[in-house]
Amino acid sequence: MGRGLLWRLLGFVPAGAATVMLLATPVPDILISRDGRHVGITMPSENGSQLVSLRGTRSDYARENLMELASVKSDPIPMADWPSAHCTSEFCAMTLTRDGRDWELLMARNNMRVEERALAAACERADIVVAVRWLPRSCQPRWLKADGKFLEQSGGLAIVLGEQSIVRVSDYQGQHGWWRAEPD
Repeated sequence: MGRGLLWRLLGFVPAGAATVMLLATPVPDILISRDGRHVGITMPSENGSQLVSLRGTRSDYARENLMELASVKSDPIPMADWPSAHCTSEFCAMTLTRDGRDWELLMARNNMRVEERALAAACERADIVVAVRWLPRSCQPRWLKADGKFLEQSGGLAIVLGEQSIVRVSDYQGQHGWWRAEPD
């Protein structure tokens, strides 16, 4: 066996390691766009996974990004049409069960103001609250408040509930050659 062949065969080592890492990466349970307008939730189905989206979009770009990040091929199902979701004109609420735990989600469908006490009570019952606009301090969910203020700093989010992990776009901003930090 020549040296050239040996080096070529050694090239399979990093390729194999990358494949293992790719297969071990969990598919996010919840995807939130940087502005909070688009929320995608992966739901198990007999064909793999389905994507339930907070709102329909005319943008192929937003829909295709959510589908790619969620590793689904079929079109998203609007949350208002999902059997276990409860939607009003202002909010959608649903319960996700992951790894034996129920997660209560509350997601704003628009940027209309809601009476603060009612909002605070709803936030208190939720684990995760997502909204386009800034939410008052009285909105205190049990785990995450992804409102306009939070998302402005974090960018989009990918959430894996079983691991209770959140990946923020801002975690990787400085890792691109074209990105420049804001001057102090």
